[in-house]
Amino acid sequence: MLAVHGSPTAAADDDEDTPTPQARLLLVDDHAIVREGLVSLFEEEADIVVVGEADSSQAALAFVGRHAVDVVVLDLRMPGLPAPDAVRALLAAKPDLRIVILTSFFEDNEVYAVLSAGAHGFLLKDASRDEILAAIRHVAAGESWIHRPVQTRLLHLLRRGTREDDTLTQRERQVLELLGQGLSNKRIAIALGITEGTVKSYLRQLFPKIGATDRLQAALHARGLRRGDGAGEAK
Repeated sequence: MLAVHGSPTAAADDDEDTPTPQARLLLVDDHAIVREGLVSLFEEEADIVVVGEADSSQAALAFVGRHAVDVVVLDLRMPGLPAPDAVRALLAAKPDLRIVILTSFFEDNEVYAVLSAGAHGFLLKDASRDEILAAIRHVAAGESWIHRPVQTRLLHLLRRGTREDDTLTQRERQVLELLGQGLSNKRIAIALGITEGTVKSYLRQLFPKIGATDRLQAALHARGLRRGDGAGEAK
């Protein structure tokens, strides 16, 4: 679903001839109530204008290909394309795009994955109005913004060091484990209750994280992980 808002017009006071620069936003979330709340939040801000809404990453890609957008506010967890893949695809389509991730829940590895993919901001949905506005303005100005609770978790992750396997999300680990058991993409999809195309997306996403270039290398990696875990438990 795509929703195109009216063409942005620069706001100006009667006594001012210079228009206020506006950051053009695309809101991407599969929940309409979230998009509606954000639209109402931004509608009175002279320097921020919502130019469109999308309920999927695919719809967002279609939108940025046809419309002028400065900042994409992207939900971390939506059906279809994983968020890191969505970030990479959006930036490939428009390299100067700025992307802010918005979510209610997250795992530490998800933060690492989307920031590594090129996201410029990470924001929780329970952020205050002022925090959300500040995040959008900083990112639109070319800076980065990470919500304070996320900063703490990210610093902890960096301080303890990130092995290759630490960068995998829980779902990526599940896909990798089943691959290591010799299951086909179809069998993995059935086991996890997802589509075969989604399995392929997860594999494309996790291969570079573990240094694999194909299914065989990834499967051998998974088997090595299980042997290591088993050896640890035996001790």
